[in-house]
Amino acid sequence: MNKKTMEITLGIGSVLMFILLLIAVHLAGIEPQGYGFVASLMLFVLAVSFAGIKITRID
Repeated sequence: MNKKTMEITLGIGSVLMFILLLIAVHLAGIEPQGYGFVASLMLFVLAVSFAGIKITRID
């Protein structure tokens, strides 16, 4: 798998993960929902950052 394909796959996967986390927070009924949404956003940012670091280390 070349670098460009991996980058696109990880990007799409990260966005899908974020959408699923938002849906999970909404369905869980956590009150207030804002905390769940912030946690989802933090996990998304961490996942994208980790993926970016790993992609830059690939030759």
